[in-house]
Amino acid sequence: MQNKLTRRKFVQLTALAGAASTLPLSGCKKEVKVQPGDTDKEAIVIGSGFGGSVAALRLGQAGIKTTLLEMGKEYTVSPSNNVFCSTLQPDGRSTWLKQKTIAPVVNIQFDIPKYVGVLDRVDFPTSYMKIYRGTCLGGGSVVYGAMLPYAQPSMWNEYFPYVSYSDMETKWYPKVKELLHFSQIPESLLNSYVFQFARVGLKQCSKAGMEKVMLNAGVDFDIIQGEVDGTHKKSSIASELLYGSNNGYKNSLDRNYIPAARATGNVKIETLHKVDYIEQVENGKYVVHVEKINEQGNTEYRKTYTCTHVFINAGVVGSMQILLKSKHMGGLSKLNDEVGKHWGNNGNIMAMRTLLNEDTGATQCIVPVTAYGDLNNPVAPLLAEQAPFPIGLELRQLLTLAITKNPERGYFTYNPSTEKAELHFDSAQMEISRRAMESFVDRLNATNGGVLDRTFYFGGHGFGDDFTYHPLGGAVLGLASDYYGRLKGHSNLYCMDGSMIPGFSCCANPALTIAALAERNMETVLKEDF
Repeated sequence: MQNKLTRRKFVQLTALAGAASTLPLSGCKKEVKVQPGDTDKEAIVIGSGFGGSVAALRLGQAGIKTTLLEMGKEYTVSPSNNVFCSTLQPDGRSTWLKQKTIAPVVNIQFDIPKYVGVLDRVDFPTSYMKIYRGTCLGGGSVVYGAMLPYAQPSMWNEYFPYVSYSDMETKWYPKVKELLHFSQIPESLLNSYVFQFARVGLKQCSKAGMEKVMLNAGVDFDIIQGEVDGTHKKSSIASELLYGSNNGYKNSLDRNYIPAARATGNVKIETLHKVDYIEQVENGKYVVHVEKINEQGNTEYRKTYTCTHVFINAGVVGSMQILLKSKHMGGLSKLNDEVGKHWGNNGNIMAMRTLLNEDTGATQCIVPVTAYGDLNNPVAPLLAEQAPFPIGLELRQLLTLAITKNPERGYFTYNPSTEKAELHFDSAQMEISRRAMESFVDRLNATNGGVLDRTFYFGGHGFGDDFTYHPLGGAVLGLASDYYGRLKGHSNLYCMDGSMIPGFSCCANPALTIAALAERNMETVLKEDF
């Protein structure tokens, strides 16, 4: 039976489909009470994304008393299937402390109550680029597209000459797989009606002479098959991805690394705890200044934690905010000048193709499982991931997220007047990515028929090049830190999130590589520093 879709519902669906900072305490006009501090902690981990979750688990397994500080809320999937808000009816749970939705692709906003939701978009007055980030326990894993490809080996030595790719492939990627349980889609599920768009995309890229790529996905394909068969509540085929999944099909960190860390008995998790700044005191220990907030983002109290080791893994935006503010205030004055530099958006760019001759399916699974390899592109190499556009209508459109090899880099500075880290990166720096995507789309259209949609999506620009889900850099291995994430200038201070990658993760989504590098780093740090 066909579902009726009103024009209003179409607009809502269109606006919400398409994607898979700590604020300083100083300057607050309202006086906030101060709680007694916690002392003699061995380790503090800031942030619960791929770097932070790895660090917390391995510290806990090593018997080290650890506190994990997360500024967001813990959302736990339950039988009620109502932990996360729906895609069609977003509420405060969708967005971090904003009163308007921030979904990408189509710039249509909806009013929502201010709440500590799961997704944030950080806009910078100094930059063309906007950064999306996860803002709950589990970080970006709760809101990402669950794509976990390996970095391209042909590019690895250019960006990571100090890390053996053979070790990544045989040891560190598999180590992450033990908990994330990523896999490629079974052929039987790929052949189902909800992946028609993926099959069409693979056929067209093959016809254009491009390499077919099957993506690793951090999802439970049995649950998705159950959705197709009618034995599981619909989630992935009901567009649930951007704001979390209510049936648990996504293997996010809150379902593996984080519970494993808790199970050690050595890791305490404190949510709604925002780190303001850090200072190293005379005895070499660290004092971590924290703001406890409520679910509306208001400060309840301030407190400090004193510890021997600090792992800053608050995502690129959060980590740069903490590090640069702490350096400015003198608490981490010995950090070198490489902190904040070598930022990149992983060459992210999106485009929408309208096909002339083929249907892509009205009902689509939201999980991207296929890609086109155009790594020998004469303009710029890229990996083009085939994303669904699940709005319940047959539009004959294919949404593509490309990861291009773009050498342009931005940088962060700290603005004392606003007390915020600011990104510097302009539109001209995306020209290489735009040329690469245009060349790619032209090849597909010339071979298969189709046009690049330059009207409705991405503000009518033709390309979604002004936002990223893959911010990288700012505390790059070998520059701001040593080759194992130890920040230079201060002992027992580490950064192991996306900040350690030099702006580009070798034509791959960075989540798996971040986690694998964190696993590698933690093995050495635990052996040598504890």
